[in-house]
Amino acid sequence: MHRPKVEPKNIESVFSPDEMFFSTTDLKGIILSGNDIFIRVSKYSKEELIGKPHNIIRHPDMPRIVFKLLWDYIQSGKPIVAYVKNMAKDGSYYWVLATVLPIFDSDGNIEKYLSIRIKPTTQFFENIPKVYAELLEVEKSGGMDASFQRLQEILKSLGYKTYDSFMTEILSKEIEDKKDVLKVEDIPPDIIYENSFTENVAVVFRYAKKIDELYDSIYRKIAHFENLGKLLDEKSDRIFSLTDDIRLISLNSSVESFKLGSQGASFSVLSAEMRKNSEVGNRIIDEMRKITEIIMEDIDKIILLINISKLEIIAITKFLHSILEEDKTREHNDIEELEQNIIDLVKALKFSSEKTYAYSEKMSHHLLNISEYLKKLKILIKRLEFLYLNGMVESAHQTETSFSIIFTEVNKLVESTKDILNDISIPLSEVKDENRNLKHELEEVEYNINKITDTISNISSV
Repeated sequence: MHRPKVEPKNIESVFSPDEMFFSTTDLKGIILSGNDIFIRVSKYSKEELIGKPHNIIRHPDMPRIVFKLLWDYIQSGKPIVAYVKNMAKDGSYYWVLATVLPIFDSDGNIEKYLSIRIKPTTQFFENIPKVYAELLEVEKSGGMDASFQRLQEILKSLGYKTYDSFMTEILSKEIEDKKDVLKVEDIPPDIIYENSFTENVAVVFRYAKKIDELYDSIYRKIAHFENLGKLLDEKSDRIFSLTDDIRLISLNSSVESFKLGSQGASFSVLSAEMRKNSEVGNRIIDEMRKITEIIMEDIDKIILLINISKLEIIAITKFLHSILEEDKTREHNDIEELEQNIIDLVKALKFSSEKTYAYSEKMSHHLLNISEYLKKLKILIKRLEFLYLNGMVESAHQTETSFSIIFTEVNKLVESTKDILNDISIPLSEVKDENRNLKHELEEVEYNINKITDTISNISSV
């Protein structure tokens, strides 16, 4: 199926920040369905879109590397978030922030893909047209590999280690920027239902609204996770260098005690104790390093999944609300299509919520471990503090040596490390509490999703 020849125009096909549209495709990217906003903004009729490749709306300004990334992610079972410039039927353009994710069947196999799109409104979007134009030029001269390499360089220059960290942040910021408009009103209490289908849709809507309220609470937890992630990233290098600092101080102390011969025996004992502390600290910090890296990765995944889930539940509630607002009599085929769209959106939400819960469970284990290691580090610092006090007493008897300088360095190390551990301990405790609450709320989400699934089954049997 060839795409119709359309010349791009520098005219925007407008949609507003409070609108959201979605579509589903099969595994080859053939459009299976789409909501009314997608049809309106793309300016194609429903009949012109269904059964066509999704690239029917691809704009020539888009670099191919973005779509390669998209297919690499979703075919491997992972969601992806990307800014995309699309082209409507008349050649006008519209920019979206697209979240594309796989939908799985009951056996865990990918059965189709879902794309949810919102309007970009943050400063993160401002440079994207220029970046994409550059990537497009690179592709023309150097191909996809060169384009991918340039994309990585651009992300790194902006402070992002990977595309994952970039897409996690842009989705967070775009949702946050629209939190006051991208929401759904309750259905009127006096609404008259046309038939049993709309009655059941209203029941699904009420359960979906409960989930939306739960995700309002869950969404507010993101700040705690983000703060801990940033703090660990900021403080981890300082913690990880602790044992090197202790080792260096103990080495200097050993050299000085050797110079004193038999008179340096007490300093030799203190130096040996510092070496021992260094070895113990090294083991603790090696384990902490591994766990910290895992926690930081899991924090990013939890934040991304919470944002995706928030997007999914808004899409569900908006879609259900639009069904209930319509007053036309529906054909049986229309009802089947609407029902399938609800099923697809709920499946996507269920998967995202379950994945979030799994990462939250894993996080609980790692947070407990890192808390234990922090306690051990605090004990280590107490020992160093004791060695400092003893060292200063001994230094008073050896005024011709540099021991007082060495043990003053020990004290500085003790005080700075105490500050770092205190800085981490409080937000770590907060995240442990928030993570515990998160799991409880996700259990409530699962309960309401199951209620929705039961209600959809009732719709099918009508």
